[in-house]
Amino acid sequence: MIQKREYNPELSLFSNLVLDLVDFKDRVRPLARDIALMDVTRGYQKHNVAELQREREEFAQTISKIEDEIEKEALEEGYSSRELEGPETRKNLRK
Repeated sequence: MIQKREYNPELSLFSNLVLDLVDFKDRVRPLARDIALMDVTRGYQKHNVAELQREREEFAQTISKIEDEIEKEALEEGYSSRELEGPETRKNLRK
């Protein structure tokens, strides 16, 4: 977060308000715009190839961990009684 200007107790409330508005216009707005532009252009900046490969490997490892967890949950669940319906229940459902 961008720090707010410090309140000056020697000035009036109105003077502090005016200084806050000037500070916002002259300092906070340009900083916020620069931060937003840096965030938008991050994808177009030069990156280290080794760092990119490391990030891709970490991403692949994360995906494989999630897939393993999903497979373990699927194996632990087993079959429900709905999946093992007999021929008699199928006939009753069709009627």
